[in-house]
Amino acid sequence: MPSFEEPGSHTVDVPIICVITRFGLRSPHLLLPTYLDYRRVANEAKKSATPGLLQALFLVENFTTCYSVSIWEGFEALSFFGTKVRGHVGAARRAFGRVSRDEHNRAEIWSTKWRLESVSNNLSWQDFDLRARVIALSK
Repeated sequence: MPSFEEPGSHTVDVPIICVITRFGLRSPHLLLPTYLDYRRVANEAKKSATPGLLQALFLVENFTTCYSVSIWEGFEALSFFGTKVRGHVGAARRAFGRVSRDEHNRAEIWSTKWRLESVSNNLSWQDFDLRARVIALSK
């Protein structure tokens, strides 16, 4: 079982994934409504006790670029999110109306999923104990 006491990178074999969605907004005025949609969806996810959702956050790169980041206990948890958090569908539809489009009318929005492969020994993150989750899932 890993302890992560030594400094440096520690390889792990756990199903934890991180979903990152980037929004390229048409105008700085759309940043606040996008953040408010994120808050509504995050609050609904907490209230519905969405299984497998470990942590979520909203990041701002500049006035027209922002990200939602969520950390999950595994890919199967994402299907629960889609069925338990109904507000996500409305928020996603509104987001598509807020983002820029390229010359081919493609929306400037994308999402990626990353599987956790290694961690450092310092996993401090205020109210989220990633160390305990990784150790528990490593058993």
